[in-house]
Amino acid sequence: MTMQIPDKVKKQIKIHDPEAQVILFGSRARGDYHTDSDWDFLILVSDHLFSKAFKYQLWDELYQLELQYDVVITGLIHAKGEWAKRKITPLYESIAKDGIEA
Repeated sequence: MTMQIPDKVKKQIKIHDPEAQVILFGSRARGDYHTDSDWDFLILVSDHLFSKAFKYQLWDELYQLELQYDVVITGLIHAKGEWAKRKITPLYESIAKDGIEA
């Protein structure tokens, strides 16, 4: 069931933004996770949809999945345009190196 988590996250996010990108990163993407490791996702949404309210809506969707599947999901939610400006940051570089698009 845990291997379905990326697909479940992607499906829920795409309901709200069909153009969104969902990228798994961290220990689950690298393959060095433990059974109780969290699921880290970078969620890049369309610039025109991005707002504080939209972020909270997506976080609520992730929370519902946490409850349903008894897992911990961390969602970093950014507008695509804003994320592209962060290319020099260590987080961007780490996700670019190890991230797996869901």
